[in-house]
Amino acid sequence: MGKKEVTKEENQKKESSINICSVKLNVSDPDRFISSVKLRGFLGSLFVDDAEFHHHSGRSYHYPLIQYKRVNRELMILGLQKYASVLLNKMSIVDYISTRRGTFKVGSQEINLSTWQVRNCSCCYDFVSPWIPFNNANYSAYKDLNQENQKTFLEKILVGNTLSCLKGLGIFADYRVESYLASFRSFYVRAHGNMFEAFAARFFLNVDLPNFIGLGKSVSKGFGTIRRVV
Repeated sequence: MGKKEVTKEENQKKESSINICSVKLNVSDPDRFISSVKLRGFLGSLFVDDAEFHHHSGRSYHYPLIQYKRVNRELMILGLQKYASVLLNKMSIVDYISTRRGTFKVGSQEINLSTWQVRNCSCCYDFVSPWIPFNNANYSAYKDLNQENQKTFLEKILVGNTLSCLKGLGIFADYRVESYLASFRSFYVRAHGNMFEAFAARFFLNVDLPNFIGLGKSVSKGFGTIRRVV
């Protein structure tokens, strides 16, 4: 009996865990010319045979398992679940990044391979890159609401973004996911060649997520990146 209970517990942990490979690139100057979108463009071309690196395929939308980031001037790539090991193996050949502005040497890479256990607990996060919550349908609904109801509406979208993230990672939340926006402000950003209303926000979730994972639209390009508030 005891052995079965341990096995069940181990299976539950496995089913609620995220394998993560994070790679920080130390790039020679002028690194200000390399955005997360340009990093995606270069590595997507370099690894063109694997659609997860460039996200151009005939498949319907799925949560991106390769995500490109630029946080506090640092360039970063996340590989999630089965793509943790894929990213780890592929990055050994990356010693430069080429964009229209030039070719920049990668001085070194900081690689961290870990497993994150997703838990049901109250956590506070900041979006450290713009969060794009809307599609055409829910944006129209949002604009028709008063300010108080807009906040509630955004919180519901944030819950939906979180559930989509977990589902895409093969994780099922057997509890009610809840969110609370402590503060937020809106502004406009360009993504996919169009302007979108985006948000900077501090928020609470009852889901323990790893730093730098993305929520919302265009997370493969670095939007919606979160970080735990200490």
